[in-house]
Amino acid sequence: MKKIILLFTLTSLFILPALAQDVEDTLMIYGRDRFYKTHLPLGYNYQKKYPVVFVFHGGLGNPELMDKQTGFSDKSDKEGFIVVYPYGTGSFDKKLLTWNTWDCCGYADKKNINDIDFISAVYNEIVEKYNVDEKRIYAAGMSNGGMMCYLLASEVPEKFAAFAPVVAAMFDTTSCNPKSEASLIIFNSLDDEHIPYSGGIGEKSLVDVEKLPVETTVNLWVKKFNCYFMNKSESSSFIKTSYKNNNGTEIVLYKMLSGGHSWPGGEKIRRFADNPVKNVSATDLIWEFFKNNPKN
Repeated sequence: MKKIILLFTLTSLFILPALAQDVEDTLMIYGRDRFYKTHLPLGYNYQKKYPVVFVFHGGLGNPELMDKQTGFSDKSDKEGFIVVYPYGTGSFDKKLLTWNTWDCCGYADKKNINDIDFISAVYNEIVEKYNVDEKRIYAAGMSNGGMMCYLLASEVPEKFAAFAPVVAAMFDTTSCNPKSEASLIIFNSLDDEHIPYSGGIGEKSLVDVEKLPVETTVNLWVKKFNCYFMNKSESSSFIKTSYKNNNGTEIVLYKMLSGGHSWPGGEKIRRFADNPVKNVSATDLIWEFFKNNPKN
């Protein structure tokens, strides 16, 4: 019997590392329970150092919807990185959630939630719990989650190597004062009626706040990091413009020609949402960009 138990135990130890794992954690900050989900990739090995990608859901979303929409967990299983999906806040603990990003959005903005301190606390827990390559910690997000990327890039850029805001916006040119550099890959659509490419308030915007034009936002980061123009390329789906500086920091804009307010190449998660383009994968492009941009 002992031999059978020992064999079962050894077999279990051999099999377990091959399984992807989703772990949900709670932390208390400023008297409020906050939540985040961690996806450990297939074959996760505690002896190996892993890159980490924080993925921020959009307004009125949650991590489950964001995972389905972007496929980041599937990508992590193929490529071998950890994904962290933080939850925003709302009237319900885990649904219809938002982030407090300057002048937006919803519950988090009205309650003045300090999401920078929350993400910093999650960051510290992830680094403590897992074997993480601290030169390869990244953040991606959609819409209000993309605004969160811009906020983190402004407030705590030293924690991250690169950011990927998708169909997101900034609101002014004065709130951005980063103390260090991080690369950015940015996706915005010309036909987005929530976050207009030319700025202002979109016809379908849920927030009555003026947004900066996308190219004003891009130029803001280009100037902050003393980047210079590298190249421009075009396809049937997008116009890609690249900038770089002497430190190797990159800024890349994908001006999507269609797709509206959606994650390029992603899943349509709501009936009345815009249809994503299918011949471009933001998730794939973001991960390739992240791989090529570790922390300097």
